[in-house]
Amino acid sequence: MSPGTHPSPEDPGLRELRELPAGYRVLGRLGAGGQGVVYLAELAEPARSAESAGGERVAVKVLHRHAAGDLGPFLAEAEMIRRVRAFCTAQVVDSGVADGLPYLVTEYVDGPSLARVIDERGALRGAELVRLVFGTLTALAAVHQAGVVHRDFKPANVLLGRDGPRVIDFGIARLLDAAAGTGELVGTPPYMAPEQFDGAEAGPPADMFAWASTVVCAATGRPPFGTGPPPAVINRILNEPPDLGEAGELDDELRRLVTACLDKDPARRPTASGALMRLLGGEVPARELLPEGSRRAAPDAPPEGGVPAGGGPRGKDTAPPPAPDRARRPRRAVAVGTALAVALVAGGLVTARLLAAGDPPASSPSAAPPSSPDPVAPPTMAAEPTARTPVPGSGVTLHEDPADEMRVSSYWDRRSKEAPWFLRDPRSGAFRPVVEPRQAMEVAPGGRLVASLSALRLYTLDYDRVHIADRASGGSYDIRTVDRPLFTGDLSWNDDGTRLLLTVYAEARDDAPSVGFAVADPAGRTARVTRMPATEHPYIWGPEPGTVLQRGPGGAVRVYGLDGTPRRTIPGVGDLLRGGAVATAGGGLFLTACPDAPGDTCVWDYRSGAREARLRTGGRITVHGWLGAEHLLATRKGAKVSEVVMLDLSGKAVRVLADGPAAEVDKIALSYTRK
Repeated sequence: MSPGTHPSPEDPGLRELRELPAGYRVLGRLGAGGQGVVYLAELAEPARSAESAGGERVAVKVLHRHAAGDLGPFLAEAEMIRRVRAFCTAQVVDSGVADGLPYLVTEYVDGPSLARVIDERGALRGAELVRLVFGTLTALAAVHQAGVVHRDFKPANVLLGRDGPRVIDFGIARLLDAAAGTGELVGTPPYMAPEQFDGAEAGPPADMFAWASTVVCAATGRPPFGTGPPPAVINRILNEPPDLGEAGELDDELRRLVTACLDKDPARRPTASGALMRLLGGEVPARELLPEGSRRAAPDAPPEGGVPAGGGPRGKDTAPPPAPDRARRPRRAVAVGTALAVALVAGGLVTARLLAAGDPPASSPSAAPPSSPDPVAPPTMAAEPTARTPVPGSGVTLHEDPADEMRVSSYWDRRSKEAPWFLRDPRSGAFRPVVEPRQAMEVAPGGRLVASLSALRLYTLDYDRVHIADRASGGSYDIRTVDRPLFTGDLSWNDDGTRLLLTVYAEARDDAPSVGFAVADPAGRTARVTRMPATEHPYIWGPEPGTVLQRGPGGAVRVYGLDGTPRRTIPGVGDLLRGGAVATAGGGLFLTACPDAPGDTCVWDYRSGAREARLRTGGRITVHGWLGAEHLLATRKGAKVSEVVMLDLSGKAVRVLADGPAAEVDKIALSYTRK
């Protein structure tokens, strides 16, 4: 994107912009369209944004008044877009409304669009194409992990900057639709997925279809379903196979991936994170997935790692450095409230997810779950709350802040006999009752998927199942798990929302022994069941990739692989708490009831088995699990008022997250999930 002609001081749009938003100095106009104007600007106030330094050039997108509409949804969408991490994207650094006009401020990328390069120079070849593939795929993985959908991915929205390709305008189509409230079909026909023409909302699979179409256009000079009148293009997208060009234009591995992404069934398309891992050969530690993808997209990056450079004249073949050691990841597991006690979950608590949703890797029905999901950075919480949100129908109040990366996504109210489960709308923040009877419910990190166990499933089928609702697409489906008399419970998402762990019980009784565990794959709509010796205890995710933990006899903790293979036993640490384990740079930590004082909570090092901390929690304080690797979530009971608090590892409460009458807090279980 290069600055265009500098507007006259009398330009009405420029006069308007100089009054809004404050803190930006306009340098020129970059472009204009039916919905708004994009300006090149410079930060005039160094402290305006935490992400930007004074004097830095930015692109300011300002909506026309007729496109603005309702500003509330616009601001909510803009806040979601700002969560996208800066891996091969033009990061959004600011947004707001001034003088009635909404605006969005992004990094300025000095470089032409991919569409312009194709028009002027033709198709990309060699290392240039490889960098484009890695950069755009990495960007989409980052976008989807933030719970955002691009909805208008195409060559015009890819800029070829000096440091590699950058994806722009992610979420803008949804943002504009939110502002205008039109609900109109948004997109560019040659890069739109079949489901979009059937009225379905565009989700991450539609972005993958558009990504593949863009890659084909970059490699061949034309999109896979051609151009021309929209009805003709749409007909080809719906009914004809894609034209992927000559054999030499796309190498075999990339051709296979592009073909999978252009599948007309969105459920069969790979996801951005899964596709990126596939191109990298599956050898990159999950924590390094986005950084490694970004490195491969940079100029002079080696073109190895699953996508050969192809037949073009550019680029060079150099071997990549060895993959770094597997990184440890912060994990999930927190629970709040003492209320939850449903059927098989004796004493169970709603688990809070700590990590953001990544896109689930696609897999065939026969594929085993991967050992390590895509990780994201530890969540951060504001030092002090700025908003009070009442929990409907109760005296409980949530103390929140827009900067919090975790918030209550659902709650269970045992006082209600008709609709005890309440889900929070991820956009409006409103809580809504779930009418269908549910035994358990878990919102995935990022809020897109909701897993639940029907309270009626015992009486209707000869097998058990977990129900998955996709709030992005509006669709839902069941995943079959075990045959009767076996039964499942203890729902627990992994840290990026790609896998779901359930404990398998011998039968549908409260005192039935656990006899194994199941790992469900929402992308493949399958579940892998691992039978284990009967015990009294459930399974939880371990801090090490591809592991689960279970309480053993004599205060031991047992570690198993996902195939049931015993990995190790950690003796003498006390009874494992369901709030469980968290990965750290040093390996991981886990929680138990202290062996010499079960009322207290002990923190143990996963690798060495050494005790790291002891919290005097007996009596008033109940610890439920982790908030990152340095804080715990707990309930602090009082005679009249009880609080949900965030503790440091010394047991000190550093923030109150919710409070209310003691009798109310005791009956409502809050589930915290990464936004």
